[in-house]
Amino acid sequence: MASDPTRERSAFDDALRLYLSTTKSIVLGVSVAVLVLMVAINGLEIVSRGLFQRSFTWVQEVSIIVAMWVYFAAYAVIAKDDEYIRVDILAGVLSESARRAMTVFAHLATIVFHATVLWFAYETWKFLGLFRTSILDWPESLFVVPIVVGAADILITELIHLRWVLAGREQLRLRNGPPEIA
Repeated sequence: MASDPTRERSAFDDALRLYLSTTKSIVLGVSVAVLVLMVAINGLEIVSRGLFQRSFTWVQEVSIIVAMWVYFAAYAVIAKDDEYIRVDILAGVLSESARRAMTVFAHLATIVFHATVLWFAYETWKFLGLFRTSILDWPESLFVVPIVVGAADILITELIHLRWVLAGREQLRLRNGPPEIA
């Protein structure tokens, strides 16, 4: 029995939409959790200094790691919704084909950038695994884990968006529903 290419494409696109919506939920959950953690430990530090004149040296190390998670999680959410800042004035005066070319170029540039970030983050992660933090004695590679995870997820997300642009479908916007499949 021959398979229907439209159905396969639809099932694959459904899987891509599921990836985007699931990872968006995960990213939002992680970002809220680490932000709460950051506020809590810094609140503990403030109270401890104010009431007991005691400082926790580990707060700075944990805050830096948590801040990296917050930053890359926020960027990943922007990528999931394809909500990058655009030069709408320029795009408004371009023809449809020029706008499409600009969109393809923007996605390709973002893909190349995040592939490069991922590569360097991975190499840095391997190198920093040789060292330990001074206070908590954790591997210093923990500082790079959010960059590796964030860059990999954003790279996958951008490849999905580029696939839909090249296929001539509307780009996915989670709040507006799935792209139309021809």
